[in-house]
Amino acid sequence: MKLAFVIQRYGADIAGGAEAHCRGLVTALRDRHEVEVLTTCARDYITWQNDYPAGTSQVDGVQVTRYPVTQPRDMRTFASVSDVVFHEDHTIDDERRWIAENGPVCPALIRAIESRRDVDFVVLYSFRYYTAAMGAAAARGRAVLVPTAEDDPAVRLPVFADVFRSARGFLYLTPEERDLIAGVANVAATPDAIIGSGLTVPVAMPAAAARFELPPTYVLYAGRIDRNKGVDTLFRYYQWLVEEWPDAPLLVLAGHQVLDIPSHPKIRYVGYVSDDEKAALLSGAAVVLMPSAYESLSILVLEAWALGSPVLVNAHCRVLEGQCRRSGGGLYYRDLAEFSAMLKLLLAQPDLRARLGEAGRAYVSREYSWDIAAERTEQLLGKLRNETMEPRVFRPGV
Repeated sequence: MKLAFVIQRYGADIAGGAEAHCRGLVTALRDRHEVEVLTTCARDYITWQNDYPAGTSQVDGVQVTRYPVTQPRDMRTFASVSDVVFHEDHTIDDERRWIAENGPVCPALIRAIESRRDVDFVVLYSFRYYTAAMGAAAARGRAVLVPTAEDDPAVRLPVFADVFRSARGFLYLTPEERDLIAGVANVAATPDAIIGSGLTVPVAMPAAAARFELPPTYVLYAGRIDRNKGVDTLFRYYQWLVEEWPDAPLLVLAGHQVLDIPSHPKIRYVGYVSDDEKAALLSGAAVVLMPSAYESLSILVLEAWALGSPVLVNAHCRVLEGQCRRSGGGLYYRDLAEFSAMLKLLLAQPDLRARLGEAGRAYVSREYSWDIAAERTEQLLGKLRNETMEPRVFRPGV
């Protein structure tokens, strides 16, 4: 088959979860199908400023064509439109404007999707972005959507229900994501597959993290240090916890910093780390924390399990709770009291931590590989190729 993957940004130096998933699936399929990537020239997901040169190049043996963004995101305008859409009475035109302000606005990419009639399927990532919402219409019945949907207000906007209904098929990361989309858009009858993800986790070498000089027992969060990841709430919870439990272990954070980090003796930021250092930090952690309420699939949790570490996650995210229930690899909390109780329980019982970590490792080994994700993708695409269904096409007019 001839496949075009469409994503908002693409490159080996881009750390976003959807972007990493796209690269992994493209790599897994490239030797068995004719695969290319259509994307923008943007590197930064906040501004969408053009950074990469426009045109076609090779990335890991795959043809990648980049198109310029014509409207970088203005955060003040985007925030104003978001306030209207999520907190006030508004029209469908306001929602369409939200898609454009969210970006990345890239008309040349949309025209390229529409003109490529030689492609069997167009696989589009991340429903909330202009490239996927507009690209689904441009694909004209060949759109296979990888929503990477989180249970946040955007997914329930009526404008996106039309986007979902225009898809020929879906590639979901978890059962919870499938249930979410089916619930908001009535697309349960649309062919789909739950493909999960693959992982590329280095062997954990303790020496890789030696420069951080950490104590024997610590808890870890690794990822974007951002309110959208619930890290602000994690800071509050941990400082309150330490007030009534002075012997609480060190909270270690690694990753790209967007949010101010409190100056506190029990909180330490080690910066942006290499893959080897991240693996060492995950392997050495007593507990890996995932405080986000909005995840379509947590790679951090899967990486922790691959290295045999237990997790404590935010149960307000159905995906995270579902992953823990299916794997038996972690515990979950809904408020400060549960966070404190679960963390104290885990730290007091090394045997429990070991059992959870091993259960998580077995689950990841059984369910998560790029070969499995590629096989499930191929099965869905093969089924769609044998069908004659032509879905209703969404034309948002933005």
